[in-house]
Amino acid sequence: MFDTAPDAPLLEIRGIEKTLGEQHVLRGMDFTVRRGEVLAIIGASGSGKSTLLRCLNLLIRPDNGRIYWQGAEVGWHQRGDKRLPMAERELLPFRTRLGMVFQSFNLFPHMSALENVCEAPMTVQHRDKSEVRAEAEALLAKVRLSHRMHAYPHQMSGGEQQRVAIARALAMRPEALLFDEVTSALDPELKAEVLRVMRELAEEGMTMISVSHEMDFVRNVADRVIFMHAGRIAEQGVPAEVFADPQTPELRAFLGRAGD
Repeated sequence: MFDTAPDAPLLEIRGIEKTLGEQHVLRGMDFTVRRGEVLAIIGASGSGKSTLLRCLNLLIRPDNGRIYWQGAEVGWHQRGDKRLPMAERELLPFRTRLGMVFQSFNLFPHMSALENVCEAPMTVQHRDKSEVRAEAEALLAKVRLSHRMHAYPHQMSGGEQQRVAIARALAMRPEALLFDEVTSALDPELKAEVLRVMRELAEEGMTMISVSHEMDFVRNVADRVIFMHAGRIAEQGVPAEVFADPQTPELRAFLGRAGD
């Protein structure tokens, strides 16, 4: 289904539009993401950031626009002059390659950390149980949670739960990860634990698209930043340049509120 255009961007977004109720949330989003790139998306609450992220892996289906993964369109089939939406099962290969980590952890409360990480590779990908368990143990070690392997979500801090969620996403062997404000519900000390893991993933070459209010992380880790305002890309570029010389009053105001 994929790998048809190895020189193409890993992910390409063209003209994405989305209306929720009476609100026009996304208004013609266009951008690309290269393999190994860390893209940060910033903006005030209500600017459309989280909706955009959910549109990228089709948890929310855009009203208009096209999404390409390695040069191949995903989400729709072209049948003559008609575009028909793909069934959920047809989207599975794409969603496996583009994982997502949510703000609210979304761990299964009746499963231990190890079981949470093992569940999807075994049930969705039908991989060997012993292989999955060994990989899950290695991933929990990677996020510094070997000692919490058999703990349940209610026994863990928010930062620990979020690191389990990252390990769970990595267990599907994705080619890129989406992060939806994953530190916004955490205390500063717990944020640092999660951001450290994300920084290490970036250093290892993981392609990442992160909606974030952590300006230090965006400045020091992201290769490129997109500033959204009212459902549009208002500014984008290298973080150091965008932060040093904002071109719009909206970005200047946002950075002022963020403490820059």
